Amino acid sequence: MSFYLSKILWWIVQPGNLLVLLLAACAVLLWTGWWWMARGIIAAIAVSLTLILLFPLGNWLITPLENRFERPDTLPRLDGIIVLGGGFELPVLNSRGLPELNAAGDRYTALVALARQHPEAKLILTGGDPALIGHKGAAADVKQAFFTDLGLPPERIIFENHSRNTHENVLKSKALIGPQTGQKWVLVTSAAHMPRSVGLFRKAGWPVIAYPVDYRAAPAPELARRPDFSRNLRALDHAVKEWVGLAAYYAMGRTDSLFPGPDMRTDAADTKPADPPAPAAR
Repeated sequence: MSFYLSKILWWIVQPGNLLVLLLAACAVLLWTGWWWMARGIIAAIAVSLTLILLFPLGNWLITPLENRFERPDTLPRLDGIIVLGGGFELPVLNSRGLPELNAAGDRYTALVALARQHPEAKLILTGGDPALIGHKGAAADVKQAFFTDLGLPPERIIFENHSRNTHENVLKSKALIGPQTGQKWVLVTSAAHMPRSVGLFRKAGWPVIAYPVDYRAAPAPELARRPDFSRNLRALDHAVKEWVGLAAYYAMGRTDSLFPGPDMRTDAADTKPADPPAPAAR
């Protein structure tokens, strides 16, 4: 039930949708004679649209999310690599049977690179179809063929295809894998999505090494840029979704922190390269 409620509420509060819904409400208010209220809302909408056009508000909100975790320069010997889904255009994948990548496709290129660097690591790709309406299920065979074409043996990747959101990614993957205490797992997901994801893994008792990818903004916020309404609105939608998700998961007790960050007690040890083997006795 919480999954469906979260989808509906997010559809309403998503900035682009919310502005359209408010504009529709203004039409009703004008029709019913509440012109003074409609006038105030229309003025607020006009100001909001102008700000979105002129300023990269989304990038300003995304930057602290993306800067929260740094990508490690070195990694120890790994027990596993877990990649959160979201990099495929699922409507295309389900309807055409083609593995079309979207903006989060960096997650999968990083998986291939890390898998080659760490042949000892288990690989798990988690995430099904999060659609609220018209759910068809993720085409696991198409995904498997995609990674096989990139040189990863199909038997090396474990596909978890039933989770519909990040919370379910963690719980279903943990039940499937059964990670053991002391193991070292790398988590690959979009940089802006990393704080929420790490918070969920920590709450579930599964420590992970953050490996952020799919950056959308510069490390220092831009003061201004060429006016581009559609691009700025997409960035704003993306950033607001992550901040709302952080607040919602914290309120529901799914994370222990409103804005999860690096754990200095463990991160240094987690990213320390493995010690070289001792020389053989003569």
